[in-house]
Amino acid sequence: MLLDRNVTLIANYILDNLIPPVLRDCAWFMRPFMKIAYGDKTKYLLDFKEKFPFMSDEELAQYYRAIVAVPINSNRYTDCNKQCLQWIVQNVQDYYAINAGGGHILDAACGRGYLLNKILDASPAVVCTGVDIAPSASSVPFEIRQADITALPFCDDSFDVVICTHALEHIREPHKALAELIRVTRKRLIIVVPRQREYRYTVDLHINFFPYMYSFKRFIGIKDALYLDLKGDLLCCVDF
Repeated sequence: MLLDRNVTLIANYILDNLIPPVLRDCAWFMRPFMKIAYGDKTKYLLDFKEKFPFMSDEELAQYYRAIVAVPINSNRYTDCNKQCLQWIVQNVQDYYAINAGGGHILDAACGRGYLLNKILDASPAVVCTGVDIAPSASSVPFEIRQADITALPFCDDSFDVVICTHALEHIREPHKALAELIRVTRKRLIIVVPRQREYRYTVDLHINFFPYMYSFKRFIGIKDALYLDLKGDLLCCVDF
């Protein structure tokens, strides 16, 4: 079953906006949706938010390793929707066309490295690096390192462009992660989070929620930045 991000956006919109909260917060109501997306790993979702405050980093990493092959992940190459993915690839291509063609880019929480592969297809001269708490890429033409984005193993201003998509909603200390992303960025930072309401049971392992653009802006805290709502993906692009 192909659970494309553009397809799940429709399902998430219905669940978030048309279903009464009294049902959304019921395990028996949400279990079938979780079963479709996570199969026999549904149990990981049902008690995740209760366990999360006291989970160690290793326990959290084990959760993410356990869900790598669930239905929603096995056939989905990226959590970005089509519009967001195209915007990022084009933005990076335009940036490097203006700035001498080359440079170094970091994808923080890169997953399988799909986004970096797309960027390389459009901008072959770019040097790419990825980091992820639980890397799952098998064979890619760039380095992927295991790392926590709240403690990136790089010097200040290491990358011309830093991208972080669909990760901060998962992070225990999102403001610390944001500070790290800014620290290693030399010129441009692109951040994407899903527009999503908070409920007790969600079909994911999210613990930070951004239901409105102003929620996202308040979190980022940078006035002179470009903010876009790309059909469910909230994007911030800031130049330093």
